[in-house]
Amino acid sequence: MQYLHDKQINGYIPDNRFRSRDPKFSGQKTKYGKRHQNQPKTGWKQVIPASEFQFDPVAMTCICPAGESLHYEGTRNDQNGVPRAHFQGRLLQCRHCPKKHQCMQNPSSADHRKGKGRQVSYALELKRGPTYTDWMKHRWIANKAKRFIATACR
Repeated sequence: MQYLHDKQINGYIPDNRFRSRDPKFSGQKTKYGKRHQNQPKTGWKQVIPASEFQFDPVAMTCICPAGESLHYEGTRNDQNGVPRAHFQGRLLQCRHCPKKHQCMQNPSSADHRKGKGRQVSYALELKRGPTYTDWMKHRWIANKAKRFIATACR
């Protein structure tokens, strides 16, 4: 997309959410059904979500639902380049916590010295400029692409 933008080529590449925005495809899931709807269970159990933890992005602190403060592990970028703040519960906090079985995927990991406490991460607010994907979405939404396709497919 950067190449198209830099060379000012009139090309269109739909993003992977194009059909969800296009009214022509609104009845597609009811007509054909959803993909991957009968997937086997992954083995992951439901735990207390990270949204139940109290995250303060200014002070970089996180409090678990049991009222314990989690240790700040640092800030790292995820695979999409978004900075995330990572926190981890200390072993002595998680080991004797009454909510350990509802909070952790593997509660027994807090029972030995090489284990880890509950880990959560939060995306930090990303102040970024528009990307080439945003530029292409804007072009798709503007009816130029629809008119271009209609004339090119004749």
